[in-house]
Amino acid sequence: MAKRRTNEQNNCKPLEELKVVITKDGVTKEVPALSPGWREERQHVYYKPPPTVEPDGSFPIGAKEAWLERMEFLNSDLSWLLELQQYRFWSQLLYHEETLNMILSFLQEAPPYYAIEEFPQDEEMWNSFQRTHYLMFLLINRLATYKESETEFISPGYLGKLIYDYYVFTIPMILDICMFYGRENRCHVLKIINTVFNIQPQYQEDLKKSVPFICKVLRFVEHKFGGRKLPEGELVKLSERPDRREEMTLLEFKDLVLHMLDTAANLSLFLDIYTPACKVFHQQLFEMKIVHFYENTVPQMYRKLELLANKDDTQPVYVDLKHKLDIMRVELLKVFRLCLATCINPILENIDTVTEAEVKKYVDDYVGVLTECLSEKVFIRDYHSAYPVDHDLDALSQVCPEMDFMKCDFLLEAVLSSFDLPDQNKMKNAVRMRTRRQEPIPDIQKNGNLPVGGSGESAHKVPPKKRVTGIELESLITEVKDILPHLGDGFVEKCLEQFNFASDSVINAILEDTLPLDLRSSDQTLPRIPPDTKELDEATNGMQRLNVFDNDEFDVMTQDQVDTSRIHKGKRKGKHKTLNELIDDKSHRAEFRDMYNKFGIVDTEGSMYDDEYDDTYDLLDVSVGDEGDLERRPFVVPRVLRGKDEESSGADSDGEEPDEQEAKAGPPRDEFVQNPEEVRARAEQRRQQMHSRARGWRRGPPPSKDKDVVGRPKGQGQDKQVVINRDHKTAHKSSRGNHNRRVFSQRKRQQGMIS
Repeated sequence: MAKRRTNEQNNCKPLEELKVVITKDGVTKEVPALSPGWREERQHVYYKPPPTVEPDGSFPIGAKEAWLERMEFLNSDLSWLLELQQYRFWSQLLYHEETLNMILSFLQEAPPYYAIEEFPQDEEMWNSFQRTHYLMFLLINRLATYKESETEFISPGYLGKLIYDYYVFTIPMILDICMFYGRENRCHVLKIINTVFNIQPQYQEDLKKSVPFICKVLRFVEHKFGGRKLPEGELVKLSERPDRREEMTLLEFKDLVLHMLDTAANLSLFLDIYTPACKVFHQQLFEMKIVHFYENTVPQMYRKLELLANKDDTQPVYVDLKHKLDIMRVELLKVFRLCLATCINPILENIDTVTEAEVKKYVDDYVGVLTECLSEKVFIRDYHSAYPVDHDLDALSQVCPEMDFMKCDFLLEAVLSSFDLPDQNKMKNAVRMRTRRQEPIPDIQKNGNLPVGGSGESAHKVPPKKRVTGIELESLITEVKDILPHLGDGFVEKCLEQFNFASDSVINAILEDTLPLDLRSSDQTLPRIPPDTKELDEATNGMQRLNVFDNDEFDVMTQDQVDTSRIHKGKRKGKHKTLNELIDDKSHRAEFRDMYNKFGIVDTEGSMYDDEYDDTYDLLDVSVGDEGDLERRPFVVPRVLRGKDEESSGADSDGEEPDEQEAKAGPPRDEFVQNPEEVRARAEQRRQQMHSRARGWRRGPPPSKDKDVVGRPKGQGQDKQVVINRDHKTAHKSSRGNHNRRVFSQRKRQQGMIS
């Protein structure tokens, strides 16, 4: 019989230094506290889901009893582990592999919160499950506890090494713990995660490496629903490329939905509890992966659900999967919000210590992320409905008054413009009211399209499909064939009808091989057959005539009454045969008579003017006084109205000589051609004057033209004209010889050359 001494006899050493003294068959020896010798070869029972209920509400024979018995064994194993001493507990956990597998079986197979309704409605089974759920949480708490009592403890550094080297805690296991216990036991779960990450910093590196793996999961699901041509950053052989023409079964679709829901719910709870992880995801731009998946794959999942399960025999499955897709959408939006909150929370939490530069950096980061998401209309509508952008902008504007309000206004206008309502003002008011009430995200339409926002009936109306024909349709077909000339016109037309006549969407879908199944199976060289005119007329409920004169004033098909007086055959005959008849026709006077009668200026007897004497002002004294009282300007006949005699008399009255008048006067007005002799005489006179002036210039300076520059003697003052003449002479010296001497002499004096 071996005897053991406790930690009290070993001076309370930590577990990694503890030696347990045992005595067996009279021999005493020390054994390390952590040793494979302390494990027990115990056959543990793994957790399994409860049996499925039959349609009549009963279980298969013996299924319920077998499951309850399994749960009883599992609960006894958990209770046994919790009662072990610390050194035996860790020895059993580290050196007996089945013990850790038992814990993982429950975390992997137990129903999460979104599937708890599927658990059988049996009180005995539910109580047994709750018991296991409670014992498992106690066991997980003990795994993250390095000091159980004053006598049983382990150093934090050594515990971190143990849980990391033996895979006691992993990132997937931490996510599962958040899934099962994070909603009801948030504080305890946060304590467990903080302990794990604090005692072992390598989990931070594992968390960073897990982000690309989660992105790969999103790409995988997106690839399954035709949202991506090839996995990003990977090369796939053509032989290994999955055939997208294969029809997905309802069972495969359900597995993918559950897989995505579990991923989104795990991330949502983990990031909500352990907020430092949000920064890790944000640094790797994980929120943009969420946006891309939400925009491209989520609508395809709803459409696929309509095709596979919206039938009479699968209505229960349809309702259940639709509910799970709605939960997945909410969780994805929450994940994006938590990642984006790393730009807001540091400002609001440390408002007293954060600097202005850091505030501006966080604000720019927030606006930049949302600006990149503006092109994803489906996502931005749902995100604004759940987390109003204007509320965040208002909070940031109060913290950071220096923020760029132009960018914020652009961001808010772009978010509101994604709500496709007919009236933009009503749309903005409706969105603001709905976001302030914090209404839930509207449900998704049966056709797989996500809601367009708004409230009331407008939120559930599907925009009507466009109908394009004629030249516009041919233009769209040409746009597609410019990029893909090998396609037939008929196939392109069918693709345009499928994508609501958006040529860019058709080109993108063909290049990425994301066409619907009916179009994939169609012949891509299908020619276009023009529609029959008769069928087109019947489709439009009436005869549709293609003529430039349709719907004019003479169209008897659309007009009940037609003015036949304006209809004639052949060349129209004029009312007037000659020009004189047209001029003499005064019938237009009758058209204006009524208008002039209103002003009272038309005589009813036919006379246009009244020749009688007007005595209106006879009683007023408007006479002019005597001749000397008022100076009057003599009346002068305008020159243009004068005759020849009057012009000559007027010229004499001016006091000028007749010869001067003749010299000043030009040629007579009625003289069409001047006398050549007079013209030659005047020209010769001008030449003589020019020659005489030239000879005078050569002899000396030109005459002063009687300009007095001498004036009176000095000291008696000079006239104003003399001063003006002197200035003129000084300014024009350069026009004669020996000029500029005075200027250059003045310049020499200024430069000191002449004293």
